[in-house]
Amino acid sequence: MLNDYYHVTDVHAKGFTGKGASVAIIVFDTFEPSDIQVFSERFHLPKATINVIPLFGGAVHKGPAIDGVKEVTLDINMVHAAAPDALINVYSAPEGLPFSVIFQKILDEGKDQIVTISWAKMQNPQEDARCFQIIEEMSKRGITVFAATGDYGRSLELANPLAPAHLPNVVAVGGTIVTADPQLNRITESDWPDSVRGWTMAYPLPKYQSAASASAKLAEESKKYRVIPDIVGPSVVKTSDTLTAEHGGLLFYVTSPTTGKGEWGPIVGTSVASPYIAGIFATIVGGLHKGLGDIHQQLYSMMKSAAFNQVANADQAGTTKSENSFTQTSGLGSLNAYEMAVAYGLIKNVKH
Repeated sequence: MLNDYYHVTDVHAKGFTGKGASVAIIVFDTFEPSDIQVFSERFHLPKATINVIPLFGGAVHKGPAIDGVKEVTLDINMVHAAAPDALINVYSAPEGLPFSVIFQKILDEGKDQIVTISWAKMQNPQEDARCFQIIEEMSKRGITVFAATGDYGRSLELANPLAPAHLPNVVAVGGTIVTADPQLNRITESDWPDSVRGWTMAYPLPKYQSAASASAKLAEESKKYRVIPDIVGPSVVKTSDTLTAEHGGLLFYVTSPTTGKGEWGPIVGTSVASPYIAGIFATIVGGLHKGLGDIHQQLYSMMKSAAFNQVANADQAGTTKSENSFTQTSGLGSLNAYEMAVAYGLIKNVKH
């Protein structure tokens, strides 16, 4: 359903399925490879090609109260769903290892064109500066970094978004609510209040965001500093007969490391969106046979284009929609994968 809605299916139909692309996923917990196969079989996907690259012994599961295993499983599955033939390198790290160490390892390995991370931390000026410099070098080598903005939008201060999504050279991916009717015939997309958004006073407004900031009715501070999210993707997926967003969620099969029992269950969050968006760009990278590097300038130059879906900013009655092409909650919008592939020159003929 999501692949149809975001026109990922149309990109696949042109023969671009991520083959030739390599995606790095940064994780801090374990996963069961057979769970990925269960997911693949249910959704008619080929077997995923996954390499685990342990850092300092790799991740260790912390116990049943921690949802890290679910996090890792959904990260892999969402990349695989959007780019079924991409190579997935899982960089498995122990809890507390600085992001900068992992980014440096990915850079040194030189295997990947796309990086996605769904974990986040509070801002740390020294660590953030190290990450920024490493990602700058990544960009020069054609590597694009995506990060989930986080799910604390109702409680986190707007001026203190999480790292590493707040960095100007990271594509910050927020979340939306995707609602389908019970027959899955009609799909709508709206802002998700829990998706983190705001601005970071650690970085002045990047040049690539100047037109977006000027065009939207944003808080005055967001006209001075780096604003997130850049783009959004599916975080809550539900049907219209579900009462609340909290009862929605994509289904993933996850085996408990403590009991050994596997079961299907719903998961929500910007952690769903970031790997999915990363997977979409993996299909483009694989088709072009080259990395894209920092894509911010390109993304913002396409503001108001068909490459973005304008996310509805609806009230409870579903009647109010945003008239802005860039908003504080949904950034540039969500992706039309086919039109994005056209914009990057991967697909020559425009779909009508």
